[in-house]
Amino acid sequence: MNINALVVLAYLVGTIGFGWYLSRFVKKGEDFFLAGRSLNKWVIAGMIMATNVAAIYLVGPAGAAYAGGGVSVLLIAWTGNMLAAASALFFVPRLRRLEITTVSELIETRYNVGLRLLVSALWILYYALFAGNAMYTLSTVLSPVLGLSQLQIIWFVSGAVILYCFFSGLMAAAYSSVIQSFLMIIGGLILLPLCLKHPAVGGVSGLTSQLGESAFTFWKSSADVWPNYKHIFMFALLGLPYWCTSQYMLQCSFAGKNVRHASRGLIIAGAITGVLTLSFIIPGMCGTLIYAADPLGTGDSILPKLLNDVLPIGIGGIIIAALVAASNSTAAALLNAAATLTEHDFYRRFFPNASSKHGIWVGRAAILCCGLLGLVFALQVERLGGIIKANFAIMSFFEPPIFVIVAAALFSRRVNSIGALAAMLGGIGLGIYSWQTGMGDETRTFLAFPVCSVLLLIGSMIGNRMGKKQEEELAASDQFIERAKGALPLDFGVATGRIGIGVAIVGLVAFVLVSVFEAHVPKPLNLFCIVTAMLAFVGGCYMAVEVFVPIPEGEDEDAGEELTGIRGLLASGKSWLALGAFAAILVTVLYLI
Repeated sequence: MNINALVVLAYLVGTIGFGWYLSRFVKKGEDFFLAGRSLNKWVIAGMIMATNVAAIYLVGPAGAAYAGGGVSVLLIAWTGNMLAAASALFFVPRLRRLEITTVSELIETRYNVGLRLLVSALWILYYALFAGNAMYTLSTVLSPVLGLSQLQIIWFVSGAVILYCFFSGLMAAAYSSVIQSFLMIIGGLILLPLCLKHPAVGGVSGLTSQLGESAFTFWKSSADVWPNYKHIFMFALLGLPYWCTSQYMLQCSFAGKNVRHASRGLIIAGAITGVLTLSFIIPGMCGTLIYAADPLGTGDSILPKLLNDVLPIGIGGIIIAALVAASNSTAAALLNAAATLTEHDFYRRFFPNASSKHGIWVGRAAILCCGLLGLVFALQVERLGGIIKANFAIMSFFEPPIFVIVAAALFSRRVNSIGALAAMLGGIGLGIYSWQTGMGDETRTFLAFPVCSVLLLIGSMIGNRMGKKQEEELAASDQFIERAKGALPLDFGVATGRIGIGVAIVGLVAFVLVSVFEAHVPKPLNLFCIVTAMLAFVGGCYMAVEVFVPIPEGEDEDAGEELTGIRGLLASGKSWLALGAFAAILVTVLYLI
């Protein structure tokens, strides 16, 4: 067994041990499912980075870039980062103020218990399948390192994922994710300059001249290229439910110590992952030149291959281990979300007086069952076209109707349970029809949102005409929406917040203009223009939190438990600042020497 393999195995064992160590802090159900609502913005950022980016959104996009997608694959992440920042201003504060444990909980409050259970059941199934995709990704990363077949590794990593999540739930996923985020950042910033300096590549100028302008074009129209502009629009649409209403991602924000930490943690993650994805996708493009004489059989294997071949022995193992552990966190967060839904929406809903200890064991049983279901799905991912395509196939089936009814519940007083039920059944029916007829994922996605929205409006109109308690229902809706909005109005008196809004608008306009007139922008200058515009928008949203999430006068945003030891170190902004300085110096030195 080689050194990289030994490093990976040691890291995995250490990660499981760290999860077991953190189980000492799990005293009640809220600790297991929501980390005691104690996480600050830095831990939330690290958790979202590791669980969102991890291997699925690094290995898959790098593979697509290697297979011919080029820089257009970056828009999968960057449009998502911008939506995450917008969600932090408009969705996360409303949901966090409701002090709910699951998003489906508000569906019962706003509609009825039947819809809550339907949505919860769909999400449990979806997250189990999504976790299976993460398990498959783990096998893709580990296969070239351990020299075992993907089938053997799937069985191995499935057990590791289930054990990791079994011990301490979200508490383990939170703090270990920060470590994994640090290692992924360092790994990307080592890999990027080393790939660009490879003799077969010849630096930025060599990459540009050898691959041609098409590789550096974001908005491609050819149907033979993946992703083309249709796929990018599909990803952007699916980013709405992913970032704004999905239990899996929002559970990280629900664990925040207060509303501002929840919002800012999400925005920080969006800013950092913009650069992080660039540092892994460009090497994927370099791989087409590095392995030109001996092309790889599948694009999904390019990133682990580069990590194993290009990085120094030992360091490559550490970064591969970080990807593995981060994917472990992704699967753990998904399984934890499924466990939370099972315990809170089914067990706790019908057995409200059950002990917290029993609830934790119900959650652990759900982790086991969903983990096994995910294992079965992991064996089918390759047939569905690979990691990214499989992920968006299941996402486009489940998420659009749920997003429509949750967003309507938060922002509209006129919608009702009849309209929500019509939207859900219509969305499910469209998904089944598309599956039977072979309708493409893009077409299903483009149809799902307007179809579900129209059904919601028509059903609500019918329900309002039939309802005998319309005024009472509207009053209850008003009360719910006011509670979500919070007691304080938007605070436009803060200069920082107003400047942030202006910066975000300028960034968004610049993003659109560069996209529309991309053909006239020199390559690869367009790459830097797009990333700058994206970062400007996300940074502006961070400043705008001062306006959209006001803090009551006299309250301290950072009040709460003073963390010490390793938890205090990982939750410190100084640690992230030191990492950023080190990373900037590292990437510069490695490229220049």
